[in-house]
Amino acid sequence: MEECKGIRLLFYNLSTAGWVILDTIWLTFAIAFLLPSQEKVAEGMIPFVSNQRYWGVITTLGALMLFGRIVDALADPLIASWTDRSTSRWGRRRFFMLIGMLPLTLSTILIFFPPLPYTSWLNGIYLAIVFGSYFFFFTVYVVPYLALIPELGHTEKDRIRITVAQGYFSLIGSAVVMIGGPLLITFFRQKGDYVAAYRQMVIYLALLGALLLVGAVWGVDEKRFSDAKPTNIPLRESFKKTIKNKFFIIYLLANIALWFLFNIVRSSVIPIVITLIGTDESFASNMSTLLFVFAAFCFPLISFLAKRWGKKMVMMLGLGLFSFLSILLSLTGLIPVSPKLWGIIIAALMGFPAAILMVIPNVILSELCDFDYHQTGERREAMYFGVQGFFMKLNLGLSTASLALLYSLFGKDISNPWGVRLAPVLGSIVALIGLLIMARYPERQIYEDLKKGN
Repeated sequence: MEECKGIRLLFYNLSTAGWVILDTIWLTFAIAFLLPSQEKVAEGMIPFVSNQRYWGVITTLGALMLFGRIVDALADPLIASWTDRSTSRWGRRRFFMLIGMLPLTLSTILIFFPPLPYTSWLNGIYLAIVFGSYFFFFTVYVVPYLALIPELGHTEKDRIRITVAQGYFSLIGSAVVMIGGPLLITFFRQKGDYVAAYRQMVIYLALLGALLLVGAVWGVDEKRFSDAKPTNIPLRESFKKTIKNKFFIIYLLANIALWFLFNIVRSSVIPIVITLIGTDESFASNMSTLLFVFAAFCFPLISFLAKRWGKKMVMMLGLGLFSFLSILLSLTGLIPVSPKLWGIIIAALMGFPAAILMVIPNVILSELCDFDYHQTGERREAMYFGVQGFFMKLNLGLSTASLALLYSLFGKDISNPWGVRLAPVLGSIVALIGLLIMARYPERQIYEDLKKGN
């Protein structure tokens, strides 16, 4: 069995930037585009969906997110089972990645093209269909893609190397959107209205993401670089076996908490810039630039700390530090420091926990896949990543719905910004609960068992 390295491994990791670009486009801009603040409506933006609350707890946008994430969550174990059992001549993983690329790209673009240029329930139905499609095809591509990590990385050192490389490309993908997106909006705004500027930005960035998705499909020949064999375990049985792994559940709950906070912060960047800092979207580029640059410098340190302290301690450090910094972010404008300076400092410091999030979780999960293989003799990498995706998608839907609810209850405008201010606090509370859960992760026991198995 050959080692996947050089240009082929580069192309595999390069595709991380592709799907991160597509995911970051809607996470960063969808709420600001579909449900703009009063100030932005006055400048020409359109509230495509209602901000009304139903049953006192959920908004239209929150319901859309939950619906899409339910579709996505149901797709995760289904796609995972299909790819684990696939006997395609393209390989267990590449076939699904190939068929998922174009629909994923198109769905990303369509999120920003509701049919009616005003608030309407028809836009809500349209967006439910488009979000459902986006989340399904995101799963079709990303679950098999991530399942290749333990198959291509045959040792812990290899996997850390792969996930660190993916961390860099994830930063690049996020930076392209979070830095380039506001700049493109500002550029296109000079030639047209706000809505058209957003749409042009989305099309350009989505096409770039689609191009990068091709890298992994071309670069990875599974027959050359992996000895994993298709499993014959049915979907329901494989799913049950996965969620009965108590070590996996401990890790999963902690990772969900970390991503809940990250989703809240990422989706809050533009509202924070507009309402708490009091400037326009372009300033979000400055904050994002510092975060990504600092995170890039932190990757070697994280790799060193993971070897020195263990992955568990590094994960706990990320949860704690991210929580603390998010609370500080919520204080923007309330302390006697320039809001712009405060935002820049906090964004830069957040680079460290963001880098942990991009590297450590997938290394831990790959290790758990190996642990399961030594216990059962079965290779079910995609099911583990699929079950993680199942709960992560529900988590993202919940975090987005929570964000929309906070905005509806407490405000999202300059004159009433408390919803924007409280969002990072909510995320911090969830992350601190995740830290307590991660403290119970038996890393040493897993390491000893794997050492005996080898």
